[in-house]
Amino acid sequence: MSQNRADFGPVQLARWLGIEESQLRRAQNRGLVPPPDIDDKRWSYALAKTLPDRIDDIVATLEPKPKPKPEPAAPGTSDVGRPAAPRARGAQRRETFGPVQLSRYLGLKTWQLQRARERGLVPEPDTEQKRWSKELAEALPDRVEEILAAVGDHPGLGSEKAAEHLAQHTGLEVERADVQLLAERGLLRPVGDFRGWPLYAIEDLDGLDPADVTAAISDRHAWVEASLSSEEAAGLLGWPVGKFEVTAEREGLTPGRFGRYARSAVEGLSVP
Repeated sequence: MSQNRADFGPVQLARWLGIEESQLRRAQNRGLVPPPDIDDKRWSYALAKTLPDRIDDIVATLEPKPKPKPEPAAPGTSDVGRPAAPRARGAQRRETFGPVQLSRYLGLKTWQLQRARERGLVPEPDTEQKRWSKELAEALPDRVEEILAAVGDHPGLGSEKAAEHLAQHTGLEVERADVQLLAERGLLRPVGDFRGWPLYAIEDLDGLDPADVTAAISDRHAWVEASLSSEEAAGLLGWPVGKFEVTAEREGLTPGRFGRYARSAVEGLSVP
């Protein structure tokens, strides 16, 4: 099971159980499948994993001779991010500065100010409203040169863009996972983050030893070769994906990198 999976919509649950969506709907209408337990729309994994052991009986109740080939599932949909909360439009307090106003006053970008704060180069706001007073702000322009020298003029690249940059710089087939592995090994240090995702300095990426990058790529290839996704493992065993994932969890088999399972461990599973 993907380590990020937390719940299922009807299309995903039907596919996971190895049945048609129409069968799932009919089973739900007959009380053979419990209703969704998340906002009355989605099934939690905890509830879904109670179903694979019952799926043969459920299908037999619906259709003694179910169609061997399920209808094509609709393309997966991605969660739509919540719209950003509107910014407060209250009157700006005179003689104080918020992050945006202070950044403009100092001729910095907002991310540069944030990193300067993280490094202690800019003091924290000194008013009850969590804003900088005019007196404090006026003492900061002399520090701008030091701030720019410390934080640079580029916010950094996320792991995907960093992989693209490394690929162009080294001529190697670098993927996002390779950048993440290099960071796990302490060979890359995040210089900031964007919405919780680490950012890496271009200078640090360019300074990596090509041998370390090659080793990360080789490790990725070796693991992919020696492992199986949930879908591949289920296909190898001739099971629906849901049956494989529930059986794997029951047997204490957990996925490794990329949510993949060691092939040797999958081959050792037996029909429950």
